[in-house]
Amino acid sequence: MTQEAVIRALQNGPLTSYQLEDLTGIPRLSIAACCTKMSYKKKLKIGKVKMGRSWVSQYTLEPHMIEATKAANDEPYNKLNPFDVRNAVGIFTKAEYAVMNSQARRLFNGNPNFTKEITNNQFI
Repeated sequence: MTQEAVIRALQNGPLTSYQLEDLTGIPRLSIAACCTKMSYKKKLKIGKVKMGRSWVSQYTLEPHMIEATKAANDEPYNKLNPFDVRNAVGIFTKAEYAVMNSQARRLFNGNPNFTKEITNNQFI
């Protein structure tokens, strides 16, 4: 929740920790911890700017995290494809969907017309 709010707030440009606190209503300590974690994951950059007599952290999103500059994928977005990682909503994580996708590709040998059926029959 905190990371999503910070990413949403930083879409239009760099902000200081005070500005992020005012925009999101999240305490500065939580923002600092969240942004430090995101900087380790290469999602944003942390810089220092001088405000008055003190130094304040300034956070800037990495270019690949800004929604306006994200490149469109070559293949169109299909909401009905359960193996598309972009549809990863529900009981599985994105990693599990990626594994299922690779298993399906290996099972069907890249054939888009699935001739074999995936069933859950358990004859006991």
